[in-house]
Amino acid sequence: MKIPSYWFGLAWGGCLGLGVWLSPARAQTSPLPPALQTYFDHLELGQESLTLRDYPAAVAAFSQAIKVQPQRFEAYYQRAMTYSFIPNEPAALADVEQAIKLNPKYAPAYTLRGSLLFRRKQMAAALADLDQALALDAQQPAAYGLRGTIKREMQDFAGAMSDFQQGIEIAQKRKQFSVYKALERELERTRQMMQ
Repeated sequence: MKIPSYWFGLAWGGCLGLGVWLSPARAQTSPLPPALQTYFDHLELGQESLTLRDYPAAVAAFSQAIKVQPQRFEAYYQRAMTYSFIPNEPAALADVEQAIKLNPKYAPAYTLRGSLLFRRKQMAAALADLDQALALDAQQPAAYGLRGTIKREMQDFAGAMSDFQQGIEIAQKRKQFSVYKALERELERTRQMMQ
């Protein structure tokens, strides 16, 4: 079974969104303490490297951010995302688990771990992570897409169709047309498998 790389790309988009949200210029109006400023500098460098697909540079920058502020979850999550592209799944899993430990309410981390577990064909554990991700943030169309894919693999066609339809509704409202189209294709593929 080949895992659709599309869902990993969508999760990567969440990684970039996290970068905008964490930007010190946007998040802080007063000067940051030096250690925190250094953390954000490394985080920003890592995000730029990730955008350029310079994965070794991204890993190095996120690793430096972790050295400066090991109690913050963002760099662990970003490095896990980077490792998932290389792919270095053991390292990605270790980092995403640390991100979840540091911030158990961060839904994209569960989505990422679910995708990594799906790659390993650990369907039940992947499904549990996606359920948790959607319980924390029900507005993730890519998480619905991945969960629908897992349900389809588990022969739960009705559940898969429901997830794809929910993801389509959210993607349409958010004007995420590439996600919308991908979910439509998966929904149609599921319908064909049911005939």
